[in-house]
Amino acid sequence: MFDIFSPIQVKNVYFTNRIVMAPMVRFGLPSENGVMGEKLLQDYLVRADKGIGLMISQTLGVSTERETAGGAGAYSDQHIGYLSKIAKACHTNGTRFFAQLGLPGFGFYDDRSDDVNKLTKQDLIKIRDWFIRGAEICLKAGLDGIELHGAHTFFLNMMASSYSNKREDAYGGDLTGRLTLAREITEAIKSFSRDDFILSYRMGWGGDLDIDVQTAQALEHMGIDMLHVSTGIPKDRKLQLPAGFEYNDVVYTGCHVNKHVSIPVIAVNGIQTLSRGNELIENGGCDFVAYGKPFFADSDFIKHSAKNSDYKPCFECRECKWFTDGEKCPAQIIAKAHAN
Repeated sequence: MFDIFSPIQVKNVYFTNRIVMAPMVRFGLPSENGVMGEKLLQDYLVRADKGIGLMISQTLGVSTERETAGGAGAYSDQHIGYLSKIAKACHTNGTRFFAQLGLPGFGFYDDRSDDVNKLTKQDLIKIRDWFIRGAEICLKAGLDGIELHGAHTFFLNMMASSYSNKREDAYGGDLTGRLTLAREITEAIKSFSRDDFILSYRMGWGGDLDIDVQTAQALEHMGIDMLHVSTGIPKDRKLQLPAGFEYNDVVYTGCHVNKHVSIPVIAVNGIQTLSRGNELIENGGCDFVAYGKPFFADSDFIKHSAKNSDYKPCFECRECKWFTDGEKCPAQIIAKAHAN
């Protein structure tokens, strides 16, 4: 048995294995008023019995004012219904389910005027309360936790980064100041959440590994239960990887952070096969391994990988159909044909 299939417990939440389905927007599958459309909902429900240890939703918006690319949200009690359906389906099959909560639209790289430095304190308090309300909704819906989206230039990433956050008040300055809003959100959520509700944070990298470690340790200190390490600001960052390290800069960052915190770390990005993920777990590089496109290309990724741990369903097409109409993904079409 591979170590990636070994169970793990975080707080009072038991995971049957360490395999994570990473957050992925289903482009072309719409939502309405923040509620997943039937086709999008079914895309989640059909994956509930696929042996996944943890499924993390695509980014759910915390406000009507800034809609996510997928259109789904967690900002009203009307969203409890669809979230509860996914959670119940997952729990029936031994899978845990987190919702990723985020606030898009601040765009660090496109010179938009709505950057984090122009927000008033009242604006920040309003945003803080949006995230807190989103967590309350997810708790009511019976989810196992949430993941605050602090990577990929989303709002919390911009607040945490010295590249984007030039504020001169309590929400800017040094790392402690830049993480003030994240701390306020975290403390509020911890005040009403339970031991069976996990608060994860998708952390975007910074300028170097030292700031990554400092950020991770600060997040752990404020009460974050799990870290999911991914890209952030700056967009590109080339590291001198050790000889023999057969993964990319993102995975290396996650593994490096893992050495300096005591909370579980999810590694992600281009890991591709179960054997490569298992190697990371066996060598103590991380506690969980997240896969995106492999699950997108084949919902039975785990089942097929159990027969061949080097199975790689994603064809790595030059123009990925995921970003336009995922149902036209050639790997997905072939996988569905074989299933029938």
